[in-house]
Amino acid sequence: MNFLEKAQQLGLDVNALKNGQTIKATHTVNSLEEFKQLFAGNISPEQRSNFTKGAPLAVDTASANMNNLMHHVYGTHELSAADQAFANQVFPTKVGLTAAQDLTITQDMVFGPAGLPEVVTAETITFDGGSITAISTVLSLRADNVVVKSQGTKPYTVGLVGNKGQDGHIGTTGAPYTSAAKNGSNASAPSPGICTGASGGGNGSDGDQGNQGGRGGDGFNGQSNLPANITINNYDTSSAQPFVVYTVSGAGGDGGQGGQGGQGQNGGKGGNGCDSGCEGTDGGNGGKAGQGGNGGQGGNGGQGVDGNAISISFPSSSKASLMTTSDTASPGAKGLGGPAGQAGSYGDAGSGGKHSNPGQHGGGNTSGNNGPDGLAGTQSGKPGAFNIQYT
Repeated sequence: MNFLEKAQQLGLDVNALKNGQTIKATHTVNSLEEFKQLFAGNISPEQRSNFTKGAPLAVDTASANMNNLMHHVYGTHELSAADQAFANQVFPTKVGLTAAQDLTITQDMVFGPAGLPEVVTAETITFDGGSITAISTVLSLRADNVVVKSQGTKPYTVGLVGNKGQDGHIGTTGAPYTSAAKNGSNASAPSPGICTGASGGGNGSDGDQGNQGGRGGDGFNGQSNLPANITINNYDTSSAQPFVVYTVSGAGGDGGQGGQGGQGQNGGKGGNGCDSGCEGTDGGNGGKAGQGGNGGQGGNGGQGVDGNAISISFPSSSKASLMTTSDTASPGAKGLGGPAGQAGSYGDAGSGGKHSNPGQHGGGNTSGNNGPDGLAGTQSGKPGAFNIQYT
């Protein structure tokens, strides 16, 4: 089926396409079988078998249900009654369409992350300084003819990539104290004008250590690249560059940094000595500053995830012009421990009465300790395989 026949099947305005218009639209797909025909109708039995052999395992029931549908569309899975019931919940669904008789790509065209499944179809696609990238988004790319005049900002023509997991949040700062430690009591005269027998000012209480910072959030696991089907019927010999298809799955998110420790509590003020008539007693000492709070623990890094396979149909006469490259999706980095909180302030000295001495201000203190680092993720994500059929 050529480009215009395919466009007519999709309900696109064929006359508008013949007049040079590029159509961007959404299309309703009513059933799983219609989706299979649209996105993977031309995949060979060998490609289907290879897809099922290499696909990543599901991690929960919801993804297992979706995986079964994906394996039916691109692989060899036969639907069970439960699979069909799940498909009936998913469909109808919307897909994106980009169509043109002559589509020239001069900048980076990006679909996703986690966008609508996308069909890009044209009679001739010319890459002239641009590329196509699908981020955790299903892609069908179909062209009767392709020309690659020049590469753009990306080191590939078409990239099928996963989405990095979200980084963990930064931990909360240790809660501050709303008041200083308890002040020392003020001395009072036993009798008016007489301080004989009166105590000195009471000592202020020492400040407590600052509150610990909150733990940094764990990084999320990456999202894999989703399946893609690339069909090129002819690769123009005038192309100055190879047709490069690249894939990498989703890297794990980085752990969040631990929160900063809270400031230590300020020491209490020393109480004032007795001061009555011509007599007085000494003032109390200020309380010691509270030590700074410890930083929170850093979050753990998320895991990289394995990628899904990419099916490619390419003319055998231009086999040397097709290049495939891939990278491993890295696990997330550990979150650093939170910084230590600062010490509080010492308590001021209490004043002395007449002919008496003031107290001493309280001693200082140290900052808390930096929080411990989290753990880096441990699982890298393998790239999906390229299942190539030369025609």
